[in-house]
Amino acid sequence: MIINVNKISDKGYSLNDTIDIDNAQLLEEGSFFLEELDFQVRLKRQDRRIQAQGSIQTAISLVCVRCLEQFELKIHSRFDIILFPKEMIETRSTALGEEELEYIFFENDQIDLEKILVEQVNLFVPFKPVCKADCKGICPGCGANLNRGACPCDQAKNEIKFLFEKVKR
Repeated sequence: MIINVNKISDKGYSLNDTIDIDNAQLLEEGSFFLEELDFQVRLKRQDRRIQAQGSIQTAISLVCVRCLEQFELKIHSRFDIILFPKEMIETRSTALGEEELEYIFFENDQIDLEKILVEQVNLFVPFKPVCKADCKGICPGCGANLNRGACPCDQAKNEIKFLFEKVKR
């Protein structure tokens, strides 16, 4: 969804819509959208810069890093970013400076709103997604999901522990 910067007046330009985003744009491996992305965005001109304030709502499916099960993550996020025209980058340097990495740029008087929305979704996803705070994970011996109950390894460990207790006596 491309927004022409010339449409944005000093009073602002508002959008409230729902879009379908390709799952390939999610950074987390094995993740996918469970529903469309609802968004509200208000774009406001500040000289050559554009301020984008808004919110997003969606749900995505992630894989828990502990138990390897799929789970749903509801996303309700707000954002407030400033977009700069790409022409503001110094052309003599090919590398971006540390302070320029914090900026989001647009070029040819066009803002790719979908790119910004996808970035906000990816920023919301935790570094190590976990289905629940007390997830027990999987057994390193047999791979059973410990959230569903004890695994055969636990019984074997208890039998071995019992035998060692007998030997100690």
